[in-house]
Amino acid sequence: MRILLAEPNKIGRLILTLMLETDGHQVLACDSAEVALQHLEAEDGPDVLLMAIDFEGMSSLELCWSARLVASTHRPLFIIVMSASTDEEQLAEALDAGADDFIGKPPRKTELLARLRSGKRMLDAQRELIRIASFDALTGLRNRRFFFDMIAEAEAKPELASILVLDIDYFKQVNDRHGHDGGDMVLQEVARRLAEIDSRFARIGGEEFSLLVRGPIEMAAVIAEKVRREIAMLPVKLPSVELQVTISVGVAQRNPGMTFEQAMKDADIALYASKSGGRNRVTLARVADNTASLEAQPRSHDKSQGPRGEVVKLMA
Repeated sequence: MRILLAEPNKIGRLILTLMLETDGHQVLACDSAEVALQHLEAEDGPDVLLMAIDFEGMSSLELCWSARLVASTHRPLFIIVMSASTDEEQLAEALDAGADDFIGKPPRKTELLARLRSGKRMLDAQRELIRIASFDALTGLRNRRFFFDMIAEAEAKPELASILVLDIDYFKQVNDRHGHDGGDMVLQEVARRLAEIDSRFARIGGEEFSLLVRGPIEMAAVIAEKVRREIAMLPVKLPSVELQVTISVGVAQRNPGMTFEQAMKDADIALYASKSGGRNRVTLARVADNTASLEAQPRSHDKSQGPRGEVVKLMA
């Protein structure tokens, strides 16, 4: 497991690091609560926080609280607090602050490794629950709940972001002609191609998928056109037939002062424009003063890019 060791004593850090690495763990050691929190906030944060209870500056209890908040529902973290004290109140405070376990300091090797094995079982169970709650069973992509949880987390952040919404063209006809098994195969193949481009795509409806892009609409437009091209380029193979599948895409940007709810509505409007404008195209939404017009930019036919498609800008 990846273990973040927060221990102010240099000798203690060296001994524990050697003990844990000998058992096959990856260890990142630091000497302050502030530095530990920085490591915890990184996207590829640790599985376990093994921390002393005696820090200067930020208290260990503050670190526990902060670590538990950073972990969130999509990122499990096992926290073990080390202390030479036998004070029951201190133990209770640490557990109330977010710690999962408590061990004496210096910890005995056999006991520490056993507690880490117990922590791994807990982390594995939490990850499985997260997988069940966050992933779509049919396609393996993130599900609607996970996508809107991501939107909620991004809502408070000031950086520019865009939303991409896509829909499989004429999907009802696929179900009507080839049954729901055929429809499921189309969904699975479309999802596979989406995941190859960006694993963060989510299935948010029957044949509707979405992606949160942390960047301007131009960045999202490049992804949208790549997705459109990849889906249209090759037919989807069913047991008795090959189907030419295309998608329509709407893209919107969350501008300063705009909520993601409004950006999602703009992306849906752009998607509708792609559908009503002929399908197999990408429409970019730009909204200002509650007025909008369409400016079409047809793409030239190119077998390497799939069937003819268009990029359409919904200009303010």
